[in-house]
Amino acid sequence: MSLGQLLVYPLRGQGGVLSLLCAVGLYLLLLLFEWTRIDEGQHLLAAVMLPIPWLVTCMVFQHYAWASLSHVAAGNDETIRSIAIEDVSPLNNFLALKVTALLFGVAGLVVASFATEVVLGIGVAAVVGAVLPAVLGVIILEEAFLAGLHPRQVAGFVTGLGPAYGVFAVSLYAGIAALYVACVVVRPPSIFAMVVASYAFMLGHVLAGRVLYICRERLGLATLPEKDPVHVAAIADTKEIEALMVELHRHCAVDRVERANKLLEGFLERDGYVNDERIHQRLTLFHDKRLRLEHNWHYINRLLDAKKTVRAWSLVRESLDIDPMFRPASADATLSLVAVAPAVDAAYVDMLLNDFERAYADSERAAEGVIEHARWLVAKLERVDAALERIAVVEREFPEAADDPQFRSFREHVHKLAN
Repeated sequence: MSLGQLLVYPLRGQGGVLSLLCAVGLYLLLLLFEWTRIDEGQHLLAAVMLPIPWLVTCMVFQHYAWASLSHVAAGNDETIRSIAIEDVSPLNNFLALKVTALLFGVAGLVVASFATEVVLGIGVAAVVGAVLPAVLGVIILEEAFLAGLHPRQVAGFVTGLGPAYGVFAVSLYAGIAALYVACVVVRPPSIFAMVVASYAFMLGHVLAGRVLYICRERLGLATLPEKDPVHVAAIADTKEIEALMVELHRHCAVDRVERANKLLEGFLERDGYVNDERIHQRLTLFHDKRLRLEHNWHYINRLLDAKKTVRAWSLVRESLDIDPMFRPASADATLSLVAVAPAVDAAYVDMLLNDFERAYADSERAAEGVIEHARWLVAKLERVDAALERIAVVEREFPEAADDPQFRSFREHVHKLAN
């Protein structure tokens, strides 16, 4: 998407009409509120009644802005073709209402901090200002309010964007600030200021979505097939790769999977593993899942070396779906992968860690893996009895780890939950 396309994106299609209608609606409500100032009784009634339709209009606008952000992040150059009212109405979708409550709470925290001490207020405002865009980004992408409150997901979002996080944050803040100025600062209300602010608000979200699209690989985002290099590579198999697939099929048909894997690894090594993702996609169509698991095992190690842990975790999930006994190469690799696993993947984490002390018996981190499993069982799966069994394993097989104060504190906490 070119710069020109980005600039006109908020003006095109049904979204442009919706933005204009929201701008006019907000302006009329603010104008009516100003008009009621001529009479104290009318003004008091307006102060009670008008914020409700004003907030509803803002939430409709916010839902569309978030949908546009996700739309652009997926690689779409065109605007959303059809806007269903149930998707943007706060009466059906309560996400904006929850975020509004969060923002009011955060604003109250900042104000209270300044009232207590200026230095404290500045510190709290700085922390909130740095973290809030990441929280909003996770909520928008996951379409789940609680996902934005998960520290690992927020940290993974910031790490995935890297230096681009600043651009993402500025884009969001600039759009929100423009709408805030038009609604709160400009007096009397100006239709021109409101329309310009609505455009800036949408443009800020579109630019933020474009930043996410550019960083999609590090964030592990799904994109349009025609925009996703992974998909393009998968459908653009060369004759050489097709010939390789035929040879691999021939070996696997007679149970020579190890030979097939050596042949595949040799092919990938020749080109510096640049075709890893391409081969992975091609193997999803391969009849022998054993070879796919062999390649996944090696590919996960290479992804971890390249610091693409989120993508590596998605391969672990695929592998566990094929074979629940699949395990990464080392204890370090497994714990690194579990560290980026979202809460919704708790069942996969449970599957991966339930025999950690046996799978990595020679590792110095064997006890750590068992304890981590117990933590997931309590916090994410609410299986206290299973957590107690894992704690018993630590006490029986890893007495040194059982003497650790943090472990003893955790054990006491679990026993309280059990009682």
